[in-house]
Amino acid sequence: MPLPLICLMTALPALQAPAPAAGAQAVLEAARAKARSVMAARTAHIQAGKNTKDFRGDCAKELADLQARLAGETQAEVREALLVSTLFHLQLAKTEPTAALLAQVQKEVPPTATAWSLDPGLLTTRAAADPKGWDAYVAEARAKHADTGLRRTLLFDHFLGRLEAGDEAGWKAAFEAIRVQFPGSPLAQRAQAFLDAEAKTGLGRPAPAFSLKALDQPKVTYGVDTFKGKFVLIDFWATWCPDCRVEMPGLHAAWAKFKAKPFEILSLSFDRRVEHIAPYRQLAASPMPWKHAFIEGGFQSPLAGDYGVMSIPKALLIGPDGKIVASGAQLRGGQLEKTLAKFLGD
Repeated sequence: MPLPLICLMTALPALQAPAPAAGAQAVLEAARAKARSVMAARTAHIQAGKNTKDFRGDCAKELADLQARLAGETQAEVREALLVSTLFHLQLAKTEPTAALLAQVQKEVPPTATAWSLDPGLLTTRAAADPKGWDAYVAEARAKHADTGLRRTLLFDHFLGRLEAGDEAGWKAAFEAIRVQFPGSPLAQRAQAFLDAEAKTGLGRPAPAFSLKALDQPKVTYGVDTFKGKFVLIDFWATWCPDCRVEMPGLHAAWAKFKAKPFEILSLSFDRRVEHIAPYRQLAASPMPWKHAFIEGGFQSPLAGDYGVMSIPKALLIGPDGKIVASGAQLRGGQLEKTLAKFLGD
């Protein structure tokens, strides 16, 4: 079971992570160097006008070397660094780790291992992918790790996860922990900014007005009034966003089930270039046969400000009277069809 949320409210001493053993340090530094190389290649990919969706770090040699070293390494701290570095390189290569590797990581790498300081996001990713298997593990790292920066990152990610899930008790406890442990910090300010953004599209509030050109029909414009008398699911997304792509099968299933109802979907793309959208929609699995618009400027656009969009995917269900009736986790994964059925019937 995850640690009780009250544990988050205990201010922890500002400890420094102990320096890893020399061999472990070398493994982690090599991983950081590889990350810099991959990010440089990614920047070049973007500057060439290509979609980040199609970029993967070339980590084949590094992954093979890590496996070879693991086969012969006996020092526990170095093995921990090798295993965490393996997860890190798989992430750079956009490759999912095997169940066997994840089991080995949990067996050999404690939640408080210095190696996790390489990238706390590795832990957040695992908790998101497998809450049952990783929540308690990540909660221990969040509460007890010696690296203040790592705890800060995990606490903020936990706050965002609870906020997205609509878990008021959970996000309030996490927010209080941030306020107590890191008072006046940029982290606390950012958490407050997310709360303020979320409040802009609270349930029962009128959806902010907009006027957008239809992506497929330049002479057509969409606004809140376009959908008066219907339910409309507004979906902020981008082709480069992995979590957005994960939601696509559910969106297509919901559209097939409810399109005969007084229901529409309006997908608002935050892609860097409008021309990145069509190739994705030409794929057999993702035609997205509903309404679309492109948001120039993405997160920096006035519309993102009006709707408090600080991360994607973000989905809102607007009722026939123009008021917001559902949001967040209610419109993600398996909850999407259940929520729509509540308003539209089976």
